[in-house]
Order: sequence, then C-alpha cells, then structure tokens
Amino acid sequence: MTAIGPSANVVVLGIAKRNGTPISFWEFIRMGAVVTVITVVIAAPYLWLRYFVLV
Repeated sequence: MTAIGPSANVVVLGIAKRNGTPISFWEFIRMGAVVTVITVVIAAPYLWLRYFVLV
C-alpha cells in the first residue's frame, strides 16, 4: 500500500521521476489503498471458503 518497503515500489517511483512524471507519496498511498482494499475483498472470502468451509 505504501511506496516505502517493497523494492519494486521504490523502482517504480524512480522510473516515473526519471521519465518526468513524478508520483507523490500521497498519490501512491491513495492508489495503493484502493488496490489493497480490492485485494482483501477478493482474498478474504476465498481463504474463508478454502480453509473453513471446504475442509
């Protein structure tokens, strides 16, 4: 969700800045939060079904 941590995120920010399209920390957080929420909404029911219902 944040630009700090995973090395791939740091690389993306560096490439964007080098190409003249810098991405601010808050822009990254805003988009990362959306992706994180979508991922959790999809993954949580799957994990619940896989490990508790379909044992």
